[in-house]
Amino acid sequence: MDKAVGIDLGGTFIKFGLVGRDGSILKQGQKESGGAKGRGEVLLRIETAIKEALSGAKLSEIKGIGIGTPGLVNSAGVVFLAPNLPNWNKIPLAEIFRKKFGLPVKVENDVNAITWGEYLFGSGKGFRTIICITLGTGLGGGVVVDGKLLRGGTYSAVELGHITINTNGPRCGCGNKGCVESYVGSARIVSKAKKYLKKNQASIIPGLVNGNLTKITPKVISEACRKGDRLAAEIWKEVGADVGVMLADMVNVFNPEAIIIGGGVAQAGKPLFNAIQEEIEKRTFPLLHKKIKLLPASLGPESGIKAAAALVF
Repeated sequence: MDKAVGIDLGGTFIKFGLVGRDGSILKQGQKESGGAKGRGEVLLRIETAIKEALSGAKLSEIKGIGIGTPGLVNSAGVVFLAPNLPNWNKIPLAEIFRKKFGLPVKVENDVNAITWGEYLFGSGKGFRTIICITLGTGLGGGVVVDGKLLRGGTYSAVELGHITINTNGPRCGCGNKGCVESYVGSARIVSKAKKYLKKNQASIIPGLVNGNLTKITPKVISEACRKGDRLAAEIWKEVGADVGVMLADMVNVFNPEAIIIGGGVAQAGKPLFNAIQEEIEKRTFPLLHKKIKLLPASLGPESGIKAAAALVF
């Protein structure tokens, strides 16, 4: 069976594995990225991870190495602007590892990679045009159109988190005002909950954190919602509406068959998904939204590894 190495590069960890063409993980591991020790150390640890993934494998079956990385990536596999990795700018990642291992190397923005992974192996399998977003610290996204990952003219396209939904909104980390990410990132969700609680709105959320509001997380808010907490349900309704406004614009542009939602915040489940669906239906033509499937991502904890390998396939 054809195989590929998948490298999921993050600011804290490098997750790696050997993946079959069918999406099965045959071997996997994890190591700290070593970012605090500088660019050279990160590259060394990626190299070590690739060697571990290839150990014992038949090289004739290895079709290449896929790397999902934060930041903008151009068509040559050069990475730009990854704020959580030291000196990770203008780094020819594909060329470096192509020379070291003599194998084809595909490098892509991490969320674009996950989009392709979901298309090839996950919830997007069987569709031709999909939108995939991840909700967590921020909002990332990718688009596959007619079976091709949308890459843009020069760099990895589809910075969905930085679509403006309110020109007078809060300042985003990118410097713009009113980006959807500035409304639905995990820190903003927690901030929203604290603001409501300070207004003495009734909720079981404080009880779930023993009165220590600094321990509130989206996961805690989801737990409160499952237990019938009205404030928690309202928070997810508001978050879903903001995400839905952005996705409605994407539906009008791309006419997708499916929208796939992953990431830690997406674990909120039905309250969030229902609010997103409602907003999309409100803001798009019925012909466009009636057949759209709104689906949770399905690649699971190893999504980054599978997605990176999917770039090779």
